[in-house]
Amino acid sequence: MKRLATICAAAVVWASGVYADDFWVGVFAKDTGFTAQSYTTSTSLSHLRNAIENEWNKGYDVIDLSYGHDAWLAVYAENAGYTKQAYMHRRDLKRFKKAVESYEKQGMHLINIEYGAGEWVGILAAGGKQSDQEFVYTRYFEEFENQIVKHWKRGYMLVDVEAAEGYWTGIFAKNTGFKNEAYVIVDEWDDVIDMVKEKWKEGYRIVNMEYAASEWFLIFAHMPEAREELFANNEEIEDFRKTIKKNWKRGYMLVDVANGRD
Repeated sequence: MKRLATICAAAVVWASGVYADDFWVGVFAKDTGFTAQSYTTSTSLSHLRNAIENEWNKGYDVIDLSYGHDAWLAVYAENAGYTKQAYMHRRDLKRFKKAVESYEKQGMHLINIEYGAGEWVGILAAGGKQSDQEFVYTRYFEEFENQIVKHWKRGYMLVDVEAAEGYWTGIFAKNTGFKNEAYVIVDEWDDVIDMVKEKWKEGYRIVNMEYAASEWFLIFAHMPEAREELFANNEEIEDFRKTIKKNWKRGYMLVDVANGRD
């Protein structure tokens, strides 16, 4: 099954050939503006908090977070443009949104959301290129699709999505630089590969990959300049670490990470 909605370079794809039940996926890109990068893996939220604080102390910002294989994988970058960041988690989504609203009063906005181990985890930030971030959640996917269209009409773009505990959640932002945006939902990983190739040919680039509600939710956008990008998948975290380092040596930065199934 495929569902597509859209509003209106060189590109390389590499897949490891791993088609296990559960695997890591990374999106890599050149010309990101990042001057350095790191990542951490943590087996608990307390370890994740410590890892994030350690990377903050080194001058890095969190740019993405994913949960899988009973582990949290956080991606960081130097020169991401944020002036301040915060990390928080809640078990209840309504309380999570109240916490987001509290941070917004302090001038910080939600830039990344992830669900794992019974917790909703958020990364918030001040500064950055994007502005006017809005966080929404709905019970039903049809409602979520309506929210996407409504936000597009208001000039917002969808930059992150997560589905868990019967909810669909999304982060929308203005000033993304995207000329237009599209999203696609597919069941199988093979369809993901085919769809990315198809959208690349249309001039789109990957904004976000997420395994949500047993489907792959893919966000694409026409960016100001069509960057060179690729994506790769590995079942084991050790192999995924090797893939990250391999692509770093080739000049690609890790810009998005997900954990999902065939």
